[in-house]
Amino acid sequence: MVGATEEDAFSLQPNKVGASPTITSKRSTNNNTSAMKRNCLLITIGILLICSTILSISIGHYHYIQEVSSSVSLRLQDFLGDDKQSSAKADTNTTSSINTTTTNINIEDPSRHERIVFESIIQRVKWTKDQCDSIPLDQRHTVKKEIKTATDLPMLPEGGVAIALETWLKDNPISSTSNTGNNNDYPTCYIPPTKSCHVTTYTLIIMSHTTERLQAFMDPLRSMIDSWPGLTEVIIVWNSPRDTLTSATTSNNNNGKDKRYANELLQWNENITHPLRIFFALENGLSNNLLNRYHPSLQPKNKAVMYFDDDGPFWSRESMVYAGFELWKRNSNVQVGGFPRNVRFLSNRMKTSENVNLQSSIDLIQRDVDGYANEEHSTFTPLCRNATGDHVEYNYFSFPDFAGHVLLPSGTFLHRNYLCFIWHPAFEELRQWVITHKTMPDDMTVSTLIAHLSGRAPRTFPREVATTEGDRRRLDEDSDIIISKPYWPIQRNNSSSSRIHRLQSPPPNQSHRRLLWKQKGWGGMREEAINSILGYFGSIHPGTVGWCAGTEYMRSNNRGVPFVCHPEKPSLGLIPWLTKGGTGSTQCPLDPTLLEQSAQLLAKHKAEKEAIRIEFEKDFCGDCKYKNFITCRERVDYLIDKYNNAPKEAKDNVIKDDPNCQKKRDSIEMQAN
Repeated sequence: MVGATEEDAFSLQPNKVGASPTITSKRSTNNNTSAMKRNCLLITIGILLICSTILSISIGHYHYIQEVSSSVSLRLQDFLGDDKQSSAKADTNTTSSINTTTTNINIEDPSRHERIVFESIIQRVKWTKDQCDSIPLDQRHTVKKEIKTATDLPMLPEGGVAIALETWLKDNPISSTSNTGNNNDYPTCYIPPTKSCHVTTYTLIIMSHTTERLQAFMDPLRSMIDSWPGLTEVIIVWNSPRDTLTSATTSNNNNGKDKRYANELLQWNENITHPLRIFFALENGLSNNLLNRYHPSLQPKNKAVMYFDDDGPFWSRESMVYAGFELWKRNSNVQVGGFPRNVRFLSNRMKTSENVNLQSSIDLIQRDVDGYANEEHSTFTPLCRNATGDHVEYNYFSFPDFAGHVLLPSGTFLHRNYLCFIWHPAFEELRQWVITHKTMPDDMTVSTLIAHLSGRAPRTFPREVATTEGDRRRLDEDSDIIISKPYWPIQRNNSSSSRIHRLQSPPPNQSHRRLLWKQKGWGGMREEAINSILGYFGSIHPGTVGWCAGTEYMRSNNRGVPFVCHPEKPSLGLIPWLTKGGTGSTQCPLDPTLLEQSAQLLAKHKAEKEAIRIEFEKDFCGDCKYKNFITCRERVDYLIDKYNNAPKEAKDNVIKDDPNCQKKRDSIEMQAN
């Protein structure tokens, strides 16, 4: 065979039927049989190796999941506390340590494991860098205002959180012999669930350091303990030596008030049946700093944690428990509060991104899905400080419902799992910077950190809730007309006895804030802080979505943030997640009593709104033409919505601009008859 190879010579050439085949190879039949056996053996060995590899991978994955689950069940029970444990108070006379096990979280969901969460933050930082690097040159360095250095503390490195997390993950690999799952003594942290509908109780934490503020928080606290449903634990974080409190029991300072309040506070602490206990921070190895109220060694027994500053302001039960706590149940993996601050974006690129991302968040809430567990949330806005020179301004002049980026601590809710993250060793660089900075911006730090851990913006609720539809804001101190924008005046009061009862928070003690503001360059230092912290994470969450999202009470706004909620002080019947069929109401079962109360208030609101309109239009021609252009009523609505005029103010302005909008006297008399 010309050109035939040795392999060709092994082919069998068939002869006539029934005849034995002729082997053209010069090799023997035995050699051919041996080769076939070797080939079969090699194939068999290969199949066994592949199966062994697949089995090893499966077993390894199984053991990893079991290891994570075992790590949780062995480590965090004492750290986070057990809902079934006794209400006996913790011993605060000795230094407490962070215990390391829990049975209160879903150990079947490894996606909430800290390592998975840290990886997601790292990926966000990398995505942010790619976005910054791809910005066209003509869109860079467009911000004319320069960021000024306000302190001698260097800013945190841009995107530095990714380096910190990568370093920690590398230095603390999963250990098969460690109960912690890491090579350190700190417990493993887990992101809270998206909803906590079954939670009915909460812990209140107030931090203080001076007897001068005892009265400021103990008077409202006494009322809370007596009348707020679900409040089963109060923790006072005392940031001064114990003797600053005990010595006040024999002091006559402040006309003896310090003595009375100090004695009462210590008696509450010593009474094991009382829900209050004092955590002496210095005795537990902590220094005096604002982050102590978030320390995991506080060990709150409830999953929901409520915060108030020691000087308030203290919001009402209707606002905090009925509105705020119910919203937190439906969003337990984010920070929830009623005191938002926002930052102003300066570059057109960031402004455009903010509008798109905020609208996306509003659309998501309006779709009212079941807790948003499987929904894709809005992306964060890159802050490209190095690549484009971008920075932001800190707005400390307003508390917007929409587009808020920082929640002030007073009146906030937080899941206790986040205490583990806030003091996690991986964030040591961030904490040290915050503690060292002159403004100690714990509020900025906590809001930004939790947003990046959860991948979502905080949620807000109305910090003031009207107990009746007559609960209205006054036009001014001397006016006897109580109003609520954008509605018309509700009633005139002819005597003090007939004035409508309104729910008001006790006036907060602002003395320490005034002292802070008196510091030279305080505003610049706060602005430096927010730029440093946001830059450390590389991007900013989409901004808060107000309580009125998806309702008729959400209004467009041409000044400042893109949307506002009107009225500013709604009744419970206007809050959508408390109203049957309202946005968010189906995410958790509604309290039947609260649902009935909300329905009654909503019906009353509609009736009063119509009555207000009739009263308002007695001397006002709403259907008349304003300057032959639009109706007078439309002009009033415009002034209310766009320029924040009060209704009476808007009406007077419209009549002044065009007297045609005022009803003629004979028309008024005709209506009266």
